[in-house]
Amino acid sequence: MTDDNNKANTVTASPQTVAEFLRENPGFFNEHPELLEQLQIPHPSGEAVSLVERQMSLLREQNARTRQKLDNLIDIARANEELARRMHMLALTLMDAQQPQEIFNTLYDSLRKNFAADFVTVCLFSEAAGLEEAIPAEFAGEETQGMTLFKSVIAGGTPQCGALEAAQWSYLFGDAGETIASGVIVPLHGDSWGGVMAIGSCDAERFHPGMGVELLSNLGEILSIILKPWVALR
Repeated sequence: MTDDNNKANTVTASPQTVAEFLRENPGFFNEHPELLEQLQIPHPSGEAVSLVERQMSLLREQNARTRQKLDNLIDIARANEELARRMHMLALTLMDAQQPQEIFNTLYDSLRKNFAADFVTVCLFSEAAGLEEAIPAEFAGEETQGMTLFKSVIAGGTPQCGALEAAQWSYLFGDAGETIASGVIVPLHGDSWGGVMAIGSCDAERFHPGMGVELLSNLGEILSIILKPWVALR
């Protein structure tokens, strides 16, 4: 009878009930620490380990992931710092240039060497001022095709990144535009003129819509100011 009574008085809790109890009583194992060593938790290796060992293993994995994320953030910060330094040096070099063609050549060389640009060009939708001969091809004049293709970019005032329109690349780079997989178009502008600086890459992942464009925006503003004396105002 005694065994039967004990069995009758025994209540078997479902796993859901136990789980709910532990969620509602997170300090349970603080009051019963002896249970931690008795519990056996399956480990991915197939071996059984105590709850404490399993928790320590999880904490080590979480710490490793946290360290990895921190290392990645540090690497990104260092890369951005180096990029900002190069942009600063480029701006100083551009301001020291004496003629438009020198400005363009300096810009192109720097972007190709220091910023992994496969293609780069500037297109100004204006006539040149103060130049009687050897006018750079970057001065496209006040024609309508280019202004139509890039009107929204110039009006928006913000660089556009990613897989841009084929017609835009074709206009800027001719047949070579077909090899561009990603790029960025930076607006240039003054009081009565507009233009673009375009950077293209054969790598589809090099430029994407989610990337930061602050430094490129700053470069566009600086370049616009540097070119202003050479742009004919309407």
